[in-house]
Amino acid sequence: MGREEFLEKARAGVKEAYLEKDRQLIQCVNAIDEIDKTSNLLFERLQEWYGIYFPELRVKEPEKYCELVLRIDRKSINREELSRIVGEESANVIAEKAGRSMGVDLGDNDLGEIRKLAKEILNLQSMRSSFEKYETGFAKGLCPNLTYLIEAPLAAKLIAHAGSLRRLANMPASTIQVLGAEKALFKHLRNHTRPPKHGILFQHPWVNSAPKKERGRIARLLSTKIAIALKGDFYSKNFIADRLKVDLDRRMEEIRKG
Repeated sequence: MGREEFLEKARAGVKEAYLEKDRQLIQCVNAIDEIDKTSNLLFERLQEWYGIYFPELRVKEPEKYCELVLRIDRKSINREELSRIVGEESANVIAEKAGRSMGVDLGDNDLGEIRKLAKEILNLQSMRSSFEKYETGFAKGLCPNLTYLIEAPLAAKLIAHAGSLRRLANMPASTIQVLGAEKALFKHLRNHTRPPKHGILFQHPWVNSAPKKERGRIARLLSTKIAIALKGDFYSKNFIADRLKVDLDRRMEEIRKG
């Protein structure tokens, strides 16, 4: 095979790989992860920066905090506006704290720069919501069986971590169960610590809300049904998840009853 022929074959292989639909889903999953990391860093910075002006403001939800940053003027509190964001009771607490705040009085120009940061965080959250909506629709189209059993964002994360739908569909249930817990698995193999009972599947509400002693059993049950659903999505293209879901719910009820 000549050099040009070899290069052409390589280009064709790369092009074919990029045409795989799951690559688009993987890029979307990675983009959402990066938005989350960036938003968290910027939110921490916003809290520290705005804390110079109003250190007593404590709101857990980043979006609500940003909305408050955009609207609060300590010298002229609009309780009705604050109530629409956090409710009347919390608005009254914030108004009281603002009246006796130990924060530094900042000029309009200084507050304006801080509010630019708050706006950008809200923009990132808006972008994330749009991406997540796209991710959900894409995942449901790509793997209807899998997304019938588990939420689409969790299904997308499994595919992204595996690298492709093909790789995930070829994995045994035991590997799917601990997918995402590779560090703990290597530690177990190297140092003979306890093996991990779950990886990404911990994000499923059945697993993370269960008593610790039951989590491994539930993750094993989920991974078994997921492995079958994936075969339907990638190989047979038949919808079999309704039957799997009935059996999954029945087995889960048995576990809950002990």
